[in-house]
Amino acid sequence: MKKWAIKGLIGTAVFVALCMFFSGTIRTITTAKVRVVTAKTGKLEEQIDLTGKLVFPQTQEFFVTGIPDDRTLTVKRMRVSVGRKVKAGDTLFEAEVTGCDSAMKTLEETVKSAQSELMELERKSGDLRLKRTEENWIAAYDALAAAKDAVREAQTALAVSARLAGVTLVGGALPEDVTDEALLAAQQAVADAGAAEAEAQTRFDAANRLGISEDVVTYVTKSRELSAKMADAQEQITALAVLAEQCAVVTAPYDGYVVEIGIKAGDTYSGATAAMVLTAPESKGVMRADVSGIERRIEDGTQVSIERSGGKTLTKKVTGSGTDEDGKRYIDVELTDKDITNLGVASALMSEETKLTVSYRSSTSTTLLPVSAVRGSGESRYIYAVEESSNALGERTLTIRKQDVTVLAEVGSTVSVQEDLGRVRVAYMEDRAISEGSTVMLYAE
Repeated sequence: MKKWAIKGLIGTAVFVALCMFFSGTIRTITTAKVRVVTAKTGKLEEQIDLTGKLVFPQTQEFFVTGIPDDRTLTVKRMRVSVGRKVKAGDTLFEAEVTGCDSAMKTLEETVKSAQSELMELERKSGDLRLKRTEENWIAAYDALAAAKDAVREAQTALAVSARLAGVTLVGGALPEDVTDEALLAAQQAVADAGAAEAEAQTRFDAANRLGISEDVVTYVTKSRELSAKMADAQEQITALAVLAEQCAVVTAPYDGYVVEIGIKAGDTYSGATAAMVLTAPESKGVMRADVSGIERRIEDGTQVSIERSGGKTLTKKVTGSGTDEDGKRYIDVELTDKDITNLGVASALMSEETKLTVSYRSSTSTTLLPVSAVRGSGESRYIYAVEESSNALGERTLTIRKQDVTVLAEVGSTVSVQEDLGRVRVAYMEDRAISEGSTVMLYAE
């Protein structure tokens, strides 16, 4: 009887053990297995690939000055191209005054002709001696001519000032109700010039009554005309020679880069437009990249890697940002002359796209999770938080609960969420479907 009791106890123990074994096996088979990650706080980091070109934000137009309105230059040879680094005094281009030789020949002939006429006039008037009365007449004549010029200039100045002020002159004078001091001063200038003219006219009339030889009048007026003609032609010869010398070799006014060129060999240039555009003195170039397609704001100081073909690389930092005329956002990375040289040549950097890699790091800390741990789409995003408890047998039980989250950004395999999840453990990478309240177990168990 005792043996049967012992056998019964052994059988019962074996049965219980088998039940427990199969119970655990069934639970292992039927319970979803998951991986668990603990939410952590940190700053989202990302490598953003961009392309950019060398740009010179500060430029200055370059003109050839001193070209008279009736003259032009002909560009003979360009000595620089876009992107060229120049130093003060370097040759930009060579030119010549258009039709210089022909113009110079015509002016020289004018001088010679006027000189010959003047010499002939003096030969014919060799025995002419001016009397005191004739000298007084000449002086009075000159004074009257100058007074008439002064009246004309004063009247023109008054008319211009009145027109700009919206005032209509009446008989060449201001209306009586005008109180503007500037206009009144201009009218007074006309009156003063008129008084001076009247006085000069009186003196001339007095000198003229004394009589003067027509030969003297002819000699004086003709000799003055010829002398003025010679002086004007000679002045033009001098100006033309100076201009020809200056434009033969046009040089850079300061150190900088050539950004644009508005002329080419064979062109006629008047000086009315810029011959080329240079970087402003002491200014620097930037590598400018379009970031209008990037949602995140790239702050100044963000590290940037610049890479050119041939293994040329440079590590710099973002130095500025802005919006172009088309409304597109950009970032700038300032480059020194040495940086540009290390990357290649400026002309290539200005015309070709250069690869930039921005090491983006958010300015604030957020909760970071693996992308597979955040579920849903659009604005309906959530996680499964893991809660741990013990059953009646003292076994550890893991249950999941749904918790809504707000996704701020998603970079590669990492998601930034707005909620502070502290040390919340999050279930993901399950081997079968799970839902709110599901019991789960770790893969390692």
